[in-house]
Amino acid sequence: MAALVGSPGWIKLRPFGDFTLAHPLTLLESCPLRIRVNFVPRPYRRRLSVSASAAQDGPVRVRFAPSPTGNLHVGGARTALFNYLFARSKGGKFLLRIEDTDIERSTRESEEAMLQDLSWLGLDWDEGPGICGDYGPYRQSERNSLYKEYAQKLLESGHVYRCFCTNEELEKMKEIAKLQQLPPVYTGKWATATDAEVAEELSKGIPFTYRFRVPKEGSLKINDLIRGEVSWNLDTLGDFVVMRSNGQPVYNFCVTVDDATMAISHVIRAEEHLPNTLRQALIYK
Repeated sequence: MAALVGSPGWIKLRPFGDFTLAHPLTLLESCPLRIRVNFVPRPYRRRLSVSASAAQDGPVRVRFAPSPTGNLHVGGARTALFNYLFARSKGGKFLLRIEDTDIERSTRESEEAMLQDLSWLGLDWDEGPGICGDYGPYRQSERNSLYKEYAQKLLESGHVYRCFCTNEELEKMKEIAKLQQLPPVYTGKWATATDAEVAEELSKGIPFTYRFRVPKEGSLKINDLIRGEVSWNLDTLGDFVVMRSNGQPVYNFCVTVDDATMAISHVIRAEEHLPNTLRQALIYK
């Protein structure tokens, strides 16, 4: 497991090896994660406070994980470069992972173009497409059985539940929340359903998603290597989907499972991914 971290705007960082980072990055450090949890015993841990800090043990393993939905852009190239330089400066491994769960937009043509661009830039990867490693496969579309396995484990442990809400019901929840000036979060209709109620919907063949059970009170804190301590109130999140009704996993679930099972030690990524940290940290825990 690893601690997730965020980033501010442009900031000058301390040197890593023989180079200095001076860009808006997010770093994830490091395996293993030390978590201190305090909560009041209630059903499904309704009140929770998590503090996460990281200790740098074990080899450095970083990943660049593009989505093959178009050409490699300069921001992606920059992120790949920093991952590559950090790995090389630490004697670690640079992994390339293809995040192609967007079935409608992902193409092999885009993937091949990205691989060629990265090779042209001189960013050779140690593990990934075309290079065998102990943590493959390195395309998310080939790892779906793994995501289902972990979703099932979370379901059995009570951290995930089946949600049979229709799109119309979900839209109505958003409208009501907007009128009440509340965050547009899922109200938890199926969070407390009985086994009999779930079995009845399953017998009808009603489609369902898997939702992660988020504590309704408390906060989550992480130790960000750039920002310092970052915290979120959990009541602003709502129970979020980890597996869609078509059996496809969502981004935050895939990323967390992959980083954990690929033994990723640090993540260097763009500023816009910081909000994803909350969901990923909960799944890590």
